[in-house]
Order: sequence, then structure tokens, then C-alpha cells
Amino acid sequence: MPLIEEVDDVDAVLEVEPDMDDLLTQLTIPPDYSRSEYIAENPIPELEKWKAKTTSVLRDILRIVKAKEAGDLTLEARGNLVFAVAPFAPRSSKRELEDDRTRLPEPWVKEADEEIAEDILCLPQLAPSRELITQVLTNNLKPIFKANPHPRLNTETGRKVAGSAGGPAAMQDYYDGQRWKEYPGIGKVVLWCVRNIEEEDYEKIWHLVIPPTMTLLDDYEAKYKLQGLFVVEEMLIHVPGGLLKRTGIAGLLNQSLRTSLAHLQSPETAALMKHAIGASLSLILLTTSVSPGSTDPAERFNELSSLLGEGIISGIWLYAEDKPGVLLATFQALPPLFKALDIGSIRFLKSLMPQLTHSLIPIPLVEPDRELQLSALRALETLLDVCKPRIPSWRETILDAVGRCWVGLIDEERKGSSAGDINLRNEVKKSLQDFCVHLAQTCPSVTKDEYPRLLKADKDLFENLFSQVDGVEL
Repeated sequence: MPLIEEVDDVDAVLEVEPDMDDLLTQLTIPPDYSRSEYIAENPIPELEKWKAKTTSVLRDILRIVKAKEAGDLTLEARGNLVFAVAPFAPRSSKRELEDDRTRLPEPWVKEADEEIAEDILCLPQLAPSRELITQVLTNNLKPIFKANPHPRLNTETGRKVAGSAGGPAAMQDYYDGQRWKEYPGIGKVVLWCVRNIEEEDYEKIWHLVIPPTMTLLDDYEAKYKLQGLFVVEEMLIHVPGGLLKRTGIAGLLNQSLRTSLAHLQSPETAALMKHAIGASLSLILLTTSVSPGSTDPAERFNELSSLLGEGIISGIWLYAEDKPGVLLATFQALPPLFKALDIGSIRFLKSLMPQLTHSLIPIPLVEPDRELQLSALRALETLLDVCKPRIPSWRETILDAVGRCWVGLIDEERKGSSAGDINLRNEVKKSLQDFCVHLAQTCPSVTKDEYPRLLKADKDLFENLFSQVDGVEL
């Protein structure tokens, strides 16, 4: 009689490799996450339970894909992987500086998930070829956005249409049904595609790229508009300027970016301002020319002047006096705009100087905004370079603000302030000293007149302010 050996059930169970399709299904972000502003205040238990599993799912995907050869994954499988994983990856690539990163609320993402997702997308098996990008745009994104076509676009060609398809009420109808919002993180899938498109490939897949990009950018909710701005900024790095103009998208983008500057009442306003101004500047520089052979040599100057004058000075500053975060965002965006306008910035000095110098002056009983002061100084330094012929007539206004800012810093030191503010305060002091050196180089007369006058009034107080300046005459 043969012997029957009993086997422990636990030991007999072999580890089964997880099914990739099942893993990707588990990674599907619940649509409720699109209401992130409500979830932050009222967590939903089912969502928290789903979120707790995402890290292990991503690890399984990373392990499985790593073990496969590049040819083992079909194009469809690779496209589905990108579509599922990209919403968990960080928006900024590893090459970007931390200061350049603007984070959006993404309650479905944990920090550990970002690292794993980026590792997955960096695998050679998912190298972003034109075929893979086209696969994602055609089979993963297009069916979602096609249900809600942009009324100002021919979605088959990626060209601007003369009027809104559907008449005046088209935009309202367009906002009524938005199936794509049921896919939280979809903006980062579009961003992955745009970030990896080579310049020579834009012509071939233009009709696939523009519809989702413009849908995000023209949404009425600021958080989606900001996602669209991220995509546009990335696109303007590689897209041919001629293609933008030929298809009419340059004008459509310009209009949409200017509309973004009017969103002053949302939590994303400051980030919107910063990125909309940056994208507008990139668009102008890409689609205009100052060469003698250009059809309209004044076009660039007119567009830059409109961005600064109508977009920032009249459109933002007029309504943002009580919004320091918005002012900071605009100040940070000013230096490259001044450099692009160059000597043309002179025409705006009557508006720029009061706004920038006022931001340096301490206000009694109000905590000073160090970042605002630093950004104002950087903007003023740029003006010293590009508006050099007119700086002498503004030197007293500038020095009045610089002196008041310095006195405020010294008073705070004497009274004692929080330890957390010391580093920023010292940074402002150093910036003021450097600025005075720069001002003396731009307008040498200050070393004989204004600087000695301040030293004569209170040498102990102002001596360190001018310690780096050569040739100050007492």
C-alpha cells in the first residue's frame, strides 16, 4: 500500500506572479479624487483604503517590467503602463531645481509613490519613442477628450477654427459635459507626452497634442488651467514657432494665457500668474522676430509691451494690492521680461518704480515679506541694466526705499526677532549692499551726493550699507 504524505497547505502554495492588467486596474484613480478640495477636509474611508495599496502595486509593476526585455511588452501594453503610472510621477523632472517646482494638490499620491513611478517611467522598456507617444495620445487620451471637443479647434487637424463651433453658446455647452475630469492626474499623462516629443515629430502628431492641451488650458477651474500651463510651458521648449503660427494656435494660446492672468480669486492664483507670464513670454519670443527681414519688426515689442502694460501693470497690480502672493509671482516673472524688452522697459518706469520701491519699505505693525523684498530688488537690478540712461532721474526714489528697508532691518536686529527670520533678513541685507554697488556703477554720481549724505546723517546706521562701494566721498 503506497504511503500518502500529507503536505502543509501553506508550504504548497506557490507565489503567483501578479497579472499586469489587474495591477493597472488597481492603480486606476477613483474619480472622487477630482474633488480634492473637499477630500482634504473630509477624507473618504474607501479612498484612503485604495491609497494605502498603491505603493505595493507600483512596486510590483516596477519589478515585473524590470524583469522583461524591451520586446516582451507590446506597444499597447506600454501605452497602458504610461497612462496608469504617469499620474503618480512628479510633475517636475529630476533635472529641475527645487525652486522651480510648483506643486498642485494631488491627494492620491504619496511621496514614496512618486519615486517608484518615476523609476518605472525611466526604464528602458518604456523609452518614450514617437510610436509610444502616439499610442498614448491616440488610444489612451483621445477617446477621453473626444467626448468633449474644444469649440475653437478642428480636432482632426489641430488648427484653430474661425469661430466657435456651435455658436455663442458653445463654450457653455463645452463646460457642461467634461468626461475627462473623471480621470484625476490625466494632465500629467498629457505632460509626459509633450515633454518627450522631439521637435521634428510635432508636425506628425500635432492634431493629437493640441486638443487635450487646449482643453486643460481653457478650463474654467484654476487647478486644471494650471495643469494646462505646465503642458504649454513644456511644449514651447521644442515646438516649431512656424507651426504655431501656421495653424493659428499661437493666437489662440496668447488669448488663453491672457485670460489666465484674470484669475485672481483662487488658491492657485499666484502659481497661475507666474506660469502664465512665463509661458506668454516664451510664446512671444518663439513666434516673433526682430530681424530686418521679418514681416513686422515691431510685433515683438508690441506683444511684450502689451504683456507688461495691460497684462501685469493694469490687469494684475491694479487689483492685487492686498494679495502679496500674487505680487510676488509677478515680481519673480519680471526680470526675463525686462531683458526681452530691453531699453523699451523705459516707457513703463513711471508705473514700475513706485510699485517695486514701495514693496521694499517696511509697514508699521505688518510682518515684512522677505521674499517680496528680494524679488523686488532682483527686478530693480534688472532695470538698472536695461534702463541705464533713465536711472539717474529715479535715483532718489530708489535710495529712499533702499534706505528705509535698511533702517527697518537694523531696527529689527536691535529689537530681536524670530530665529527663523534671521537667514532671510541677512539675505535681504546682502542684496541691499550688492544693489548699492550696482547702482553706483550705473549712476556714479550717487557716490558723491546721495551716499555721502546718508553717511553724514548717521554713519553708524548706513556705513555697512555702503561697505562694498568704492569711492564714496564724505
